[in-house]
Amino acid sequence: MSRTRAIIFISFCFLFLFSETGTSQEEKETSSSDTRKAILWTGEVLSVYRNKGKAKIKIGRNSYFSERSEEEIRGILSEKSNLPLFRKPKMEEIGSFQIENIEVEFGKVGKLTKPVSIELRGSFSVAEGKPAKLISVGLLIGAYGEETFYQDPSKFDATDIVRNHLVKTILHPKDGKEMVLVHTGYESNGRILYEHMGYFLYGQGSDPGDDSYNPKFGTPDRSSLEEISSFYIDKYEVTNKEYNKFLKETGTPPPPHWENGNFPRGKEYHPVTNLTYREAEAYSKWAGKKIPSEWQWEKAARGTGLIWRLLKDESYEFISQPQDYPFGNEFDSALCNTRESGSRGTISVFELPSKGQSPYGAIGMCGNVAEWTSSAYIPYPGHRPNSGRYGKHLKVIRGGSYSGTKEEAKAYARDFGGIPNLLNDRKAGLRLITEVKN
Repeated sequence: MSRTRAIIFISFCFLFLFSETGTSQEEKETSSSDTRKAILWTGEVLSVYRNKGKAKIKIGRNSYFSERSEEEIRGILSEKSNLPLFRKPKMEEIGSFQIENIEVEFGKVGKLTKPVSIELRGSFSVAEGKPAKLISVGLLIGAYGEETFYQDPSKFDATDIVRNHLVKTILHPKDGKEMVLVHTGYESNGRILYEHMGYFLYGQGSDPGDDSYNPKFGTPDRSSLEEISSFYIDKYEVTNKEYNKFLKETGTPPPPHWENGNFPRGKEYHPVTNLTYREAEAYSKWAGKKIPSEWQWEKAARGTGLIWRLLKDESYEFISQPQDYPFGNEFDSALCNTRESGSRGTISVFELPSKGQSPYGAIGMCGNVAEWTSSAYIPYPGHRPNSGRYGKHLKVIRGGSYSGTKEEAKAYARDFGGIPNLLNDRKAGLRLITEVKN
């Protein structure tokens, strides 16, 4: 009997040990598959000399160092004095940067003085097997942290959803206009994916002779994409009635084409047009809003132009999905008030079909009246056009108009105003934005 008990006891011990070992291994595998090292922040190498140099970390809204005090920043960097050194675009780690000096630079953020950048001085070293010539300006330094990670890209898409607590529409307290949210990331089946990354593909890549040509359009990657934070944009263009209210409250002279100082009868809800940039600027200040940049305007009109996902090797794949018009790639004269529609004039913003709205719900971003943006009319990065008039004294105009063609109304098409100057060139109407405050 004692021998039987001994055999049972030994068998039980083996089973227990096997069970414990299996559980432990499973936990390890789960842990390793669900988390990974992630780069928390990066800074750019600005100069290199004899294996020494400096790098700068810009502190933007929602960045790792935003809202931190100088003491906190110094404490964090002192703990991580030996930083990895990365080479773009795949963020390949090629060496390290040893911090020797930290300088926190301050600037005005609204009415407050806050840290805006960090300058680091130190020495470089390359990883074993890497040539010293890899150390150059343009490399990145950074720091690692832990974040949840899923190996399967399709699962990652389904779980990496930041539920956006921002409402999709608001009424602005000053002018009472309805505004729609243009969020970061992209929307799929009603869900916002990669909401923390505001990548945006601008322009077009088929006609190098056009001012909208983006040389990187066909091969988008992190280095060639714009990052745009969430903002709200007017759902409709500013109307004659709304602009007239501004004139009365501020005592601003009306546009010279308004007979006897009054907008055309029966056109109170038509978009105001033939404004100079300075008039649009004055209206935006009165309303407590901003004139959008051309890329903010373009994103609001056509969407991100791409989708992206994380691959198994931890790199991001970007897939182009641009569209020419707010409503798609095929022009429809019923959805866009251009020369092809035959209207020969502006249309009330409330009579424009909702079917022609942009991916974010903005209406009238194709035709009707052109709209001012705050961006200087200059070639896109990497584009060297043979001819054309460019300059920072000119401002980009977007959207086309009732008198223009369908080509001029494409979401990426660019026009400009400012000749002879921005005070006198009556060229466009407007819609405004308000940036999201965190």
